[in-house]
This record gives sequence, C-alpha cells and structure tokens, in this order.
Amino acid sequence: MVTEGDHEVEIYPLYHMEPFTAYNARWHMPFEESLSKSNLYYSFDISKVHVIMLGSYADFGHGSDQYKWLEHDLSKVNRTKTLWLIVVVHAPWYNSGYSHLGKKESVDMKESMEELLYNARVDIVFGGRIHIYECFNRMYKKEKAICAPIHITIGDGGNFFSGE
Repeated sequence: MVTEGDHEVEIYPLYHMEPFTAYNARWHMPFEESLSKSNLYYSFDISKVHVIMLGSYADFGHGSDQYKWLEHDLSKVNRTKTLWLIVVVHAPWYNSGYSHLGKKESVDMKESMEELLYNARVDIVFGGRIHIYECFNRMYKKEKAICAPIHITIGDGGNFFSGE
C-alpha cells in the first residue's frame, strides 16, 4: 500500500497541469472500499489494525473532501475491536530536519488534522520525506501528551535522531 509524495505531483507548467497522473495510472489503491473519493487517501484493515493513508499533497483543509473523509473514517473505528490505529503521511508533522521545516504539507496539514487524530486516539503516525529516522514522544500541538500519537519519521536509513 502506498501514498503519494512530492515527486508524484508532476505539474509542469505549459506542458502538464494534471497532478498525480502517473501515480493514479500505476497505483490503484482501495480508496472506494473506504468510501474515499480519491486514490490519494484511503484506509484499510489488517487483522486488528486500522491503517489510514493520508494525502500530504491533496487538499487537507477543513471542509476539504479529504478532511471530511478522515472525520468519517475515524468515526467508524471501534477501538474495542481495533487494537492499533495507524496513520501514514508523506510529509512528517514533527521532525528536526532543517531542509523541510515550515512546509505547508507538514505544518498546515498538522494544524488542520492533528485534533482529529488526537481525539480518535491514533497510536502512531508514520511520516517519510525527511531523509532521517526520528522517533518522538507522544505529541499534540508541539507538546508531550500521554494520549497523543507517537510520531516516527522513516524517511531513510543512515541518519538517526531520537528527539523529544
């Protein structure tokens, strides 16, 4: 199962203006089964784990299709049957990588959706994009919070940082 990243946007002014053309042609994810309107975000279950794949480069603001879908998808999760609730994003919400600090796909998406994940008691948020490995304490609104998700950046091997 995959989710799109920055290289899959593929908008080339004056040549190609339709984003995610190659991604959508090559990677058909089970978005319809999770009632998503887009191949860029969806969810699935594996045993007692519910996995949510969010689209860092799809519209994620309040009122967007992705936001409404996430709200609905989280409302259907039965935590007595679902032992783990995991979210995957391309652009991590918490990281110490200087090259990507302040990017809207990280900062704005976190601002828009973090409360939904916190209220649903998401266990882990996996991010990529940043070419380091980092594991943070449970975080909510830039503070340690016992009921918040653990944020793990799995961007690449070779570098390691375990931050707070």
